[in-house]
Amino acid sequence: MALVDTDFTPFATTVLIADDDASVRRLLRLAFELDGYRTITASDGDEAVAAVRLHQPAVVIVDAAMPGRTGTAVTRAIRSDLGWAPTVIMLTGRTDVADRMAAFECGVDDYLEKPIKVSDLVERVRLHQHADLSRNSARLLGSVEIYDDLRRRLETGQPVAVVMAEIHGLRPFTRHYSFARGESLVGSLADLLLELARQEPEGLAGRLGAQDFIALVPPARAEAFTASLQTAFDARRPSFYEPVDTLRGWIDVTDRAGRTRRHRPVRLAVGVAASPRTWGTGPDEETPQVLHHLDLLERAAELARYARTAVGGPVAFDRRG
Repeated sequence: MALVDTDFTPFATTVLIADDDASVRRLLRLAFELDGYRTITASDGDEAVAAVRLHQPAVVIVDAAMPGRTGTAVTRAIRSDLGWAPTVIMLTGRTDVADRMAAFECGVDDYLEKPIKVSDLVERVRLHQHADLSRNSARLLGSVEIYDDLRRRLETGQPVAVVMAEIHGLRPFTRHYSFARGESLVGSLADLLLELARQEPEGLAGRLGAQDFIALVPPARAEAFTASLQTAFDARRPSFYEPVDTLRGWIDVTDRAGRTRRHRPVRLAVGVAASPRTWGTGPDEETPQVLHHLDLLERAAELARYARTAVGGPVAFDRRG
C-alpha cells in the first residue's frame, strides 16, 4: 500500500482526499493547495484509514463508493479511532435523502452530491475550519448524539418531533461579504436554536453539515417552536447585512465567470416530522407504533427541501399520522 507524502508533518490545515478516481484526486488536490491547504491522497478506503492514522488530517474528503472500505466504513473507522477529531465531508452520486441521513448517522460532518463544483467544496471546508465555528457550535450536539437520542425516544414510545432547519442563500451571502461573516450568521442561528431548545422539555439541538441544523422537541410544541425560530431569525437577519443592502432587499454577487446575479436575503427552510400517534388494539389499550429513526429524519429533511420553494415555505409540517 503506497501513501502519498510519507515525510509529511501534520498541521491544522491538512486535507485528506480519498477517491478511487485519479483525475478527481488531482483536481481536488490542486484546488485545495491553491487555497493554501496541504493535501494527502488515498485511492481506496483502506488507504484512507491508514492515512488518517498516520497523518491525522484536519479534514477528510471521502468518496461514498470506493474499493475496499466504503466511505461510510471509512467514516466509522475514523470516528472510532480518533474520537470525532477531523471534519469529514462525503461525496456521493446518490441523491436520495435516506442516503444523506444514513451518512450523517455514521458520523460525517457534511455531505455533497455529485457532480460537485470544486469551489463549493473548498467553501464548505473553509466554513467548517473557520475559527468561529468551534466557538459558536461547540455546544451543539453532533449528528450521532442526536440520532442516538432520537432512536431511544422512538424505541421507548416517547413522542418526539424532528425539526430540520436549513439556511437558504448562505453561499452567495459569504461570497458577497466574507466567510467570517457567513460563519457569524451560522453561529447566531446556532445560539438561537440552543436558546429555544433549552426552553422545551427534553429539547435538544444539533448541527448537520455547514448550514443545516436539527432539533428534537415535543410534538405538541413543534408549531410554537418553529414560529419562535422563524420570528427570531427574521428579527436578527437585518443585522447580518449592510444597511444599504437591507434597504434595497438584495445583494449583487459576481461568480467566477464574471456573471453578476441578484440574491434575496438568506432565509430558513424548516421541515417538521413527528413520531406517529398511538393506535388502539382494544377498547382500553394503546400500542405505540414504532418508526425507524432514519425514516423520521428522512421525512423532516424532505419537508425542509419542500419548504425552500415559495409554495412550501417557510415551514412545512408532515401531516401524516
